[in-house]
Amino acid sequence: MDNEKGIKRSASGDEGVELYQRVDQKEQSDDNCMDDAIDNTIRSGDELDGEDSAVQHIDDRNNPSSSQSYIQTLSIMERLRLTLSLWPYTIPLFTVYAAEYALQAGTWSAIGFPVEEKDARDKFYEYGNWMYQVGVFVSRSSGTLFTAPMFILWLMPILQCINLVFFYLVATTHFWYNYTLLFPCFYVGLLGGAVYVNGYTRINMDLPLEIREFALSSASVADTLGIVFADFTSLFLQSCLYRANGIDGAVVQCPVGKGR
Repeated sequence: MDNEKGIKRSASGDEGVELYQRVDQKEQSDDNCMDDAIDNTIRSGDELDGEDSAVQHIDDRNNPSSSQSYIQTLSIMERLRLTLSLWPYTIPLFTVYAAEYALQAGTWSAIGFPVEEKDARDKFYEYGNWMYQVGVFVSRSSGTLFTAPMFILWLMPILQCINLVFFYLVATTHFWYNYTLLFPCFYVGLLGGAVYVNGYTRINMDLPLEIREFALSSASVADTLGIVFADFTSLFLQSCLYRANGIDGAVVQCPVGKGR
């Protein structure tokens, strides 16, 4: 009994404070070491102030679901800064989606054999999108096989922008004008799917667990904004291409050059 009382007195007195301070220092430096320190504290006595909160903090740090709790502690400005810091991933996602959707809705809708016939344009648009979806399926399925480095992740959106220029020139000059254009359509899908799967895979690999879920959700806004931007710009692309090919039916007026 005397020994037990001595232990309680030491735990509730100066020795208890010093022991708590040592536990707190362990928490800042190494979570594993802190686990051991708090276990020793609990065995020494249950009278330490703040002991329960310290143990709970350990559990939260080791629990993957604690990421939501961590994000909840951030202010609006801190969350905004965290979102903006994801630009190495969001810029490629935005760019590749903006380019490929502007390409599909803006240029493919103005290609047909012959271009003057609406049924021919609709047919190429349908087949082109089928080939695009096949390319997306293939590239997204390869996400479990390899992960692209950041250099490749940024290169692919640039290549997609080149595809946009390529199909715009095709629609205006007809320098390559037959159904073999379906192969470049397949290539467009490969790039789009590859940026998508590798962008999110790299976020999952590169970022710490406590912000990973928030980062994945935030990055998903980038491709959505890219699609919205493409839907707007594709109207003007289609209008200019319709005018270049002498086709009626554009929703908006081409903002450059003079009409025929």
